[in-house]
Amino acid sequence: MLSQTPFAGVKTIALVTGVILLTGCEQYDPSSYWQTFKTESETARQSIPTLTDDGAIPEMVVADDAATTEISAIDQKYQTFCATCHGADGKANSAAALALNPVPRDLTDSTWQNSVDDAHITKVIKLGGVAVGLSATMAPWGMILSDEEIQKLVAKIRSWK
Repeated sequence: MLSQTPFAGVKTIALVTGVILLTGCEQYDPSSYWQTFKTESETARQSIPTLTDDGAIPEMVVADDAATTEISAIDQKYQTFCATCHGADGKANSAAALALNPVPRDLTDSTWQNSVDDAHITKVIKLGGVAVGLSATMAPWGMILSDEEIQKLVAKIRSWK
């Protein structure tokens, strides 16, 4: 047992440092796993083709339209940051949404849509619910999403009007 002297902390640090040096511990580096995660994530998002009525494998259709790719990217952002609470369809009727108090905003509600402008929606997404006197459970996404992405999310929300 270490004595309770002014140098007890120094002895403990020296002991821990010695153990680390003797065991040859290296710092954990997760970077090798990120490529595996990325590959598995991309594979999981791919659609699995089903057979046609005559039993043949359907041809893969690749969208060349840049707008389709852009919409998919915004849909991905919505699914990542918004859908858990507001639902995949914006109606806030998912199990997670119903477990929150207060229940998140139904983004398809026309009364609400008519009562707010784009600047309000942008502010809520960027700065969180607290910025406009709403619930603190609405997280601020301004540090993660660019202004352009936020504007595209506002347009997506407005499309449900």
